Amino acid sequence: MKWKSFLLTCFAMFFIVSSAQAATPISVLINYRPVKTDVAPFIKDGTTFVPLRSIEEIEGLSIKSWNNKTKTLVIVDPTKSMTFSVKQNQSESMLIKNNRVMVPIRFIAENFNSDVAWNANTRTVQVVKLNAKTKANLNSDDLTKSRIAAITIPKITTLKEQTGGQSSGGVFKLLFPEGESKAFFMISNGIANYYEVKGNAAWHIWSGKIGGNNNKFWVTNSGISSEVGQRPKLNDRLFFYNVSTHSGQSEHGYMTTNGKETILGSKDMNSLEELYPIKEED
Repeated sequence: MKWKSFLLTCFAMFFIVSSAQAATPISVLINYRPVKTDVAPFIKDGTTFVPLRSIEEIEGLSIKSWNNKTKTLVIVDPTKSMTFSVKQNQSESMLIKNNRVMVPIRFIAENFNSDVAWNANTRTVQVVKLNAKTKANLNSDDLTKSRIAAITIPKITTLKEQTGGQSSGGVFKLLFPEGESKAFFMISNGIANYYEVKGNAAWHIWSGKIGGNNNKFWVTNSGISSEVGQRPKLNDRLFFYNVSTHSGQSEHGYMTTNGKETILGSKDMNSLEELYPIKEED
């Protein structure tokens, strides 16, 4: 993964320009990738409907059959099969609109073990489903392998974007609670973001704009001028990587709860997959 591509992907959802919600079309992200549809998704009675073929973008899902006479649909993955039909006033049913089959994406995705969220700020449906290999890496006893999986899986956010931070010049920071992989901070361009891995995705729990001396947060060693979400309460030290995307170098060390940083060393790091163990954490 190239750094430029990673940074663009990581922050893509935070730079969507919003207008009046009524005029903003619904977007669909599946595993953090935008899904292009020839028919616009729409909301009916609180349920978001998408064109039928869109669901084949979900990991492992496929359309086994469609019976136009009975209006019956069969969707499968390697372990499960579900049958759907056209019924009125039911969130789990399909709809026929302008001769197109439209399906309730949340109901289908969740029944096939995907994580689904709606970001009202950007009017975006987010669906994430991981393959077996990635799930195994997430749950690995190898701390570094688990951390690599955690920071590279798709992210889900329902938070309002924090903007206006100062440029960090191609440097960003990763921080993990000691001995943990499924919770982490990413700090870049004056914005601190905190994620927790739950199910298939890294969920965006908190975001804060760094600046000033008020509302101090020891993780950023600075004040927080504005924030959204739930700020995490941390009682243990954090191990960190200060990564330069330009030089392909990283410093590593740890931070104590009083905000003091200790640099332990440095190492080449040209991609997130090259994240390395910090021996002092063993």
